[in-house]
Amino acid sequence: MGVKGGNDAVTLHYTMTIGEKEPEDLDYRVPLSWTPCNYGGKRPWFLCPGQDCGRRVALLYQPGRYYLCRHCYDLVYTSQQENPAFRLLSKAQNIRRSLGGSAILDDPFPPKPKGMHWRTYKKLQRECERAGERSWQIMEARFGPLPF
Repeated sequence: MGVKGGNDAVTLHYTMTIGEKEPEDLDYRVPLSWTPCNYGGKRPWFLCPGQDCGRRVALLYQPGRYYLCRHCYDLVYTSQQENPAFRLLSKAQNIRRSLGGSAILDDPFPPKPKGMHWRTYKKLQRECERAGERSWQIMEARFGPLPF
């Protein structure tokens, strides 16, 4: 793959082979947009080259022939495909891990990290408890009383 940069666009050049078809050389421009940063300087954004798109995005994806934005390819985040109970369970586990503890909800809640405000710690603890409880409620509503 070749990339040639400029102030107003980057040009992508690569060869694409789909299935048993002949390799195809692709060469196209992806426009750039610049926004000012809070503490000076400028930040570049891609303007999606998809037909009738032009969204300002940080990343482009290539599950198909061209590099386009998530919206053009209808890509979703993994969490959007998860069952609501498992999404809540993941949230609780992620909070516990972020505090340096175990992801196992039956383990004691991790201690407050040094430098974290108590108000923030208590808020995370409540969020974790609520997410864990709500996850169990959804699972019990769907599958009936759980055996453990």
